[in-house]
Amino acid sequence: MLNLRFIVVVFLFALPGFSQQVCPRPEAGSQVASPPELHSSQGKLELTLAFRSAQGPEGHIRYCYIADDGAETPTLRVHRGDQIVLKLKNELIPGAHAMAMPATDCAGGMMDASSTNLHFHGLTVPPVCHQDETVKTLVPAASTFEYHFQIPKDEPPGLYWYHPHPHGFSEQQVLGGASGALIVEGIDQINRAIKGLPERVLVLRDQWVRDSKIDPKKPDPNKPGKDLSVNFVPVLYPEYQPAIIRMKPGERQFWRVLNASADTYIDLKVQSAKPQFLGVIALDGVPFGYADGSPADHIVWQSHILLPPAGRAEFIFNGSALGEAAALITQAVETGPTYDADSPPPLNGVIAADDDNSPTRTLANIVTAADAAEPNTEETSLPLTKPTETPLAQTKPTRERKLFFSETTPDAQHPAVFYITENGKTPVPYDPNAGPNITVHQGDVEDWTIENRSQETHAFHIHQTHFVVLERHSVPVDEPHLRDTINVPYWDGFTPLFPSIKIRIDFRDPNIVGTFPYHCHILQHEDGGMMGTIRVEPKTR
Repeated sequence: MLNLRFIVVVFLFALPGFSQQVCPRPEAGSQVASPPELHSSQGKLELTLAFRSAQGPEGHIRYCYIADDGAETPTLRVHRGDQIVLKLKNELIPGAHAMAMPATDCAGGMMDASSTNLHFHGLTVPPVCHQDETVKTLVPAASTFEYHFQIPKDEPPGLYWYHPHPHGFSEQQVLGGASGALIVEGIDQINRAIKGLPERVLVLRDQWVRDSKIDPKKPDPNKPGKDLSVNFVPVLYPEYQPAIIRMKPGERQFWRVLNASADTYIDLKVQSAKPQFLGVIALDGVPFGYADGSPADHIVWQSHILLPPAGRAEFIFNGSALGEAAALITQAVETGPTYDADSPPPLNGVIAADDDNSPTRTLANIVTAADAAEPNTEETSLPLTKPTETPLAQTKPTRERKLFFSETTPDAQHPAVFYITENGKTPVPYDPNAGPNITVHQGDVEDWTIENRSQETHAFHIHQTHFVVLERHSVPVDEPHLRDTINVPYWDGFTPLFPSIKIRIDFRDPNIVGTFPYHCHILQHEDGGMMGTIRVEPKTR
């Protein structure tokens, strides 16, 4: 039996109206350009994004957001308290059994390959209709849906992003390039070290590996599960021709990096003749020192930064001297010892790596030149006030829970089914028609231990809120920094204890009352059932 995802892709190839010019992409080896930007003005950002698709020359479907001025997938730059009015025009062609119809007011319904919606990842925006509701929001093809919400006045300044979240088709659309950065201004008010620095926004995406002439009888153990791109400049297997980043010699810059991959882990490192450290000041949109109890202007210097799918890092980068070679690379990330059902193992049963293999590869060569154009300088905003509530790591939890990742493969002809389950309950894949899996009250703080009982990594993510990591494999750690996505390593198949993390999750914000998902942010797994929902009830007296 053919994989459902393959059927959908083939069906879409056959649809009329696809054009290679609808979602243009740079050539391999191109210089990395900054994404186009749309800025709020006088407390408001109003825009229309047309969601379109095209068949690329490599045979895969591309997806893109096109603004009124023709800008593709712009970075949205806003301030705390701004009003956002975003009209999403779904210009995909209706499926064979779907009719063009107006978008419903979050009434739910059956998603198909031509449906979509938007999620504003990391923002503490209410999970209600027309704001950041993804469970029931359905935007059919040939319809328009309006999002209108306010950036919370206490939103941490930093890097967020937007992407589609139609269950069952999220991976397909994000792999096609449907993702963009969203920046809440003012991070220089929390960390003065980046004030006035040239700023570079890098969006890393993955895509299907293009067809190649590699001999199928001689599988390459370094073949990745997905190809990568840097601001849409592709870095393709097997040539791996790097993109080009130009900067002035010895210049200090502020880099904001988003791993917008559907399935691929990134382990960022700058490789050069001299050791290069990256001065991290924020993860997942929250600057160190904002709400975690650490001091102001806090910088953590690291030799590399592991970013699971959806992870973000904002850091200081010190450029090389004129003539010194440097490169931005992703180191190899081991994501499991096995292959899953949609990608068979190499011949003769020799398993060199799993099908989500993330080998070491150069993403971009960093070229120093005196005439290199300056990127943008981070825009300042009104002075910020820090939260006054007790830092999350120092707050007593209301209760504790244990959840676990697991998966099953019925047989070689059927795709794997993925689960995230509260301990003591029977694993079942996500059902969009079912009620919430977990219920809490606004004001609660909970400790969740999340085990991985499967033989591939998973990236735990929860909408609308953040958490801190308390333990890794039952060992306490000092990681007070707020996150919204975290890696849970794979189980090797024989160690008595499953890999686990323990996190403290914050449900104190009154903005997040409502129902929203938690899931693995490897979108193949989320689409395959590894998702649940949590209902935050109003605070009890």
